[in-house]
Amino acid sequence: MMGNIFTQKIPFKDVYIHGLVRDENNKKMSKSSGNGIDPLLLIEKYGSDALRFALIREVAGAGQDIRLDFDRKKQTSTTVEASRNFANKLWNATKFALMNITKNVNREKIEFDLNKLELSDQWILSRLNKTKNNVTDLINNYKLGEAAKLIYEFTWNDFCDWYVEFLKPRFNREESSSHSNDENLLIHILNDIFVMLNPFMPHITEELWHALNNHSQNKLLSLQNWPSNSNDFINNELEKSFEEFFEIIRLIRNLRAEIGIKPSQFISIYLISNNTKLLNFLTMLVQDIKIFTKSETVYILQENEINKKDYAKSFSGIVGDLEVYLPFEGVINLDFLKDRLTRDLTKVNIEIEVLNKRISNKNFVDKAPKDVVDECKLKLIEANSQYKSIIQKLKMLD
Repeated sequence: MMGNIFTQKIPFKDVYIHGLVRDENNKKMSKSSGNGIDPLLLIEKYGSDALRFALIREVAGAGQDIRLDFDRKKQTSTTVEASRNFANKLWNATKFALMNITKNVNREKIEFDLNKLELSDQWILSRLNKTKNNVTDLINNYKLGEAAKLIYEFTWNDFCDWYVEFLKPRFNREESSSHSNDENLLIHILNDIFVMLNPFMPHITEELWHALNNHSQNKLLSLQNWPSNSNDFINNELEKSFEEFFEIIRLIRNLRAEIGIKPSQFISIYLISNNTKLLNFLTMLVQDIKIFTKSETVYILQENEINKKDYAKSFSGIVGDLEVYLPFEGVINLDFLKDRLTRDLTKVNIEIEVLNKRISNKNFVDKAPKDVVDECKLKLIEANSQYKSIIQKLKMLD
């Protein structure tokens, strides 16, 4: 009111009202209760950026209270530790860039050739620009927690877990005409991440931005323009194709683990479908499939090109329109695998027996909370499904 009287101007057009930070039991912190959490202790253990990001990320909506988990005996917080791990992930991604970017790259003007973009480049640019659009809208509407989550998901999942893996074999090639394009695109993506993340984690982003771009200490990341958006890069259809691609990679990795194939052991994979569009897409990424799944040979075929009886000695799975086969004959120790599956079957049988007894107990069903009973029923369904799966695999091994 005083500001309005003296200046005849309203001092603030918008006021952000935030909630309380509550203790691990969701109680309000107070001196009389003695349940306060010392922020300096958490900052010393995890860093101020980690604490700041953890608190913002926990905000579900404007004015909502935050429950900060805290182990008083160990004086640790898994929530803040997760944000510290995120900072480490970003640090390692920047270190990867610095190890692979040549010194003669022009850091003042980062440009990349659209004609040299590979499919994975087009995908990450689509994800990046969609993320920038959404984060901008969320911040403009003061949805800070949602914005922090979105940046986290893009940086950790899309960029670090997948795109960096696409880049590694490219940088490992001694000679490539696309190296400079890959370097520029990598710098471009990291710079956009740094700018978006700077309001949430100002210290580490400022440090990494200077290291990546060789800027003087007089130039500050916090004063840079917000990254511009380009809807021309957004390709929803391509993003859906890559989502399916990632599901296929996860399935193959899971099948390898089930069979017990060593990480260093290369195998053959058969990808079979009548979806011509999907098969063409996978054909363009066949080298990436080999690298991601440690495969010596990848066969991409239509159903009419094979006889499924020939793949009786294979572990298999389905993703959408695609069937995946991993032949195991001559690849693994069958006796060892049979023994392991037999032990797993024994464990599942015991679990099914215990769950059946609980569900058939009328006192348990009537008196236990509904969510506990529902969880028990769900576990029984999963155990029965696992039982059928193991039986089917043991039959294949006979």
